[in-house]
Amino acid sequence: MPAVQSIRVIRRKIRAVGNIKKITRAMQMVSASKLKKVQERLLELRPYSDKIREFLGGLAGQIKELRLPLFVPREEVKTLGLVVMMADKGLCGSYNSNMMRFTQRFIENRKVAIRPVAVGRKSVDFFRKQSMDVKASYIQMPTDVPFGKIKEMTRDLVQGFISGEVDEVHLLFTRYVNAMTFSPGAVKFLPIEPETAKGEPKPAADYEFEPEPEKILEKLIPRYLEVTFHRLLLESMSSEHAARMNAMRNATDNATELISTLTLQYNKARQAGITRELLDIVGGAEALKG
Repeated sequence: MPAVQSIRVIRRKIRAVGNIKKITRAMQMVSASKLKKVQERLLELRPYSDKIREFLGGLAGQIKELRLPLFVPREEVKTLGLVVMMADKGLCGSYNSNMMRFTQRFIENRKVAIRPVAVGRKSVDFFRKQSMDVKASYIQMPTDVPFGKIKEMTRDLVQGFISGEVDEVHLLFTRYVNAMTFSPGAVKFLPIEPETAKGEPKPAADYEFEPEPEKILEKLIPRYLEVTFHRLLLESMSSEHAARMNAMRNATDNATELISTLTLQYNKARQAGITRELLDIVGGAEALKG
């Protein structure tokens, strides 16, 4: 009887693991599909983002004194706006935990007041555990985020900086390299620091601007901020889907290996049960002869 129960238990485990394998396999395929869509948008946006940043640096190099509000750093940073991008769900390996550790270190290294903005439910949960009030939260962001939503999110950050509610704005995201490589990163979003402020001036002397560079900048800055925010959001989304795809692939492989192990145990238990029954039959026959 114990052998029969053992066989039934093992068969039930094999069936349960097989069902889990189907789920993880389906989740892997869904994440791969989403990754492909987001990756295509990211690859399309990256050249545009790089070019608009280069153009911004060239324009800034034509102006002797940048007096536009979004370019002027505050003399003292007392309040920092912090946008943290995480996932809405788990089951994506160490993606969320890496961002949480990175965010924790980022906050600890800055002795200023923090005004957090959470993108993703896991980000909201993180700040709630830290007993920090979230200024704004954005959850359940679709794979194809409408650009109108990007403009809304960017506009709120700009208004907070211009009004003096925050003195700087930083974006914490996960930088996407490929499906196997991605790591947390931080970007100073506001005030804007053109390339000319951080390195060699961009060669822009060959261009003649009409109208004046200041007027062009007034139109260019909002688009630059929107494109930059959109790009970093797509970087994080690509990293999330890649991490979940890899995690589900590993789970599927582990389920396959576990099924093989359980099947071997099942066959051994079944053979042991058959052998035991044969011994009982032979023993009974011998007893009858005696």
